[in-house]
Amino acid sequence: MILLILAWVLSSTPVLAEFRLITLSECMDLTVQYSREMLLAQEGINQSKGLYVAERSAALPQLTASMGMIHGRDESMALFPDAPVEGNQYQGNLNLTQALFTWGKIGAAINAAKYDAASAEQQYRQARQLALREAATRFYDLILTIELEKVAQDNVAQKQRHLDETKRKHQMGVATDYDVLAAQVALANARPGLTRAANDIRLARDRLRYYMGVTDDFEATGVLSPVIDFPAPLEEIIQKAIASRPEMAYADSRIGVFKELATVAEAGDKPRIDFEGNLGWKSFDNMNFDYPGQSWNAGIYFSIPLFDGFKTKGSSIQARSRLSVAEIEKQKLADTISLEARDAVNQALQAIEIVRALEATLTQAERLLQMAEAGYRAGVKTRLEVDDAEFNLQSARSNLAIAKRDTIAAQIQLLWIKGEDIQAALAKG
Repeated sequence: MILLILAWVLSSTPVLAEFRLITLSECMDLTVQYSREMLLAQEGINQSKGLYVAERSAALPQLTASMGMIHGRDESMALFPDAPVEGNQYQGNLNLTQALFTWGKIGAAINAAKYDAASAEQQYRQARQLALREAATRFYDLILTIELEKVAQDNVAQKQRHLDETKRKHQMGVATDYDVLAAQVALANARPGLTRAANDIRLARDRLRYYMGVTDDFEATGVLSPVIDFPAPLEEIIQKAIASRPEMAYADSRIGVFKELATVAEAGDKPRIDFEGNLGWKSFDNMNFDYPGQSWNAGIYFSIPLFDGFKTKGSSIQARSRLSVAEIEKQKLADTISLEARDAVNQALQAIEIVRALEATLTQAERLLQMAEAGYRAGVKTRLEVDDAEFNLQSARSNLAIAKRDTIAAQIQLLWIKGEDIQAALAKG
């Protein structure tokens, strides 16, 4: 009986769920493995490789084999002795063609495919940087919500201590029913903040889950400890961004593509030279006379379009326009990067200044609350003064946590703007 009771107790004891602890480094690794944007960009690389192989084929020999059988009847063959009027004809042919000169059309198409492959590589880099930036920012958003929940928990615990102290004073006759009721209301008002903080954690966790692809329960482990280091001069950041951002490299590659495609379009009405060779074989049913059965020919062919209805001219205009659009888009991108850099620098400076100011304010607010509580216990401070001190401390802690998160987010944004490897930079700390 004792064993049965013991077994029932163990089986009914709730088992605490084991949460997976994820660090920032693990978050980055999971994001790189899961990111759908990166997978799509990888397929873009594969497509570009296929395009290069397809375009290169125009410069290689083309070999074609064909075979066939024809059944026919020709009454005029009756004029020839022993010639069949009706029968089958079998034939085979092997054709070889090789472009010798195309006015640069084939070479330009191959170069365009190379530029396209390079642009696909830069798109992959861009997708990776964006995924890491968003995942790292969402990771610290989750850490922030955890910190804010701690603030809310401390606030509830503080209100509970005040309620207990007020009840003790009420029993001693030095506090009124009003004081007890006020402490109870303050505690009740503090609890919704804790509920909202817990829900904010769940929301932040789900947003982070989207980038990592984690389906099971997990907890993020980390601290909001930004490096209080002022950013480099704005011009230096802009120059580095122009030189390193994958978006700029992608724009350069697209310009290269459209330059080569313009060459391809302009070669549409130009002469070309090709080599062509044929090896053939024929056989007939019921043939009573000798027939060689084989034939071959080879030659070099020169061709020039005389009039194509202005197709080449129209294609050339379009190609040149696409090239101009790509160049304008690159200039626009450079302007956008400059604006982003200015905003990021300003955000970083603002966040750093707030952190520095609030660190001193937090120390003062903690000291002020200690003094207010001690005075309240001694009867020389009012409840209102204690409430004010609590509110100031809670605000300072919350604002400092938010400012630290903003500082880290601004630093991550600067890494992205400068085109630095976010994963490697964050790993260095």
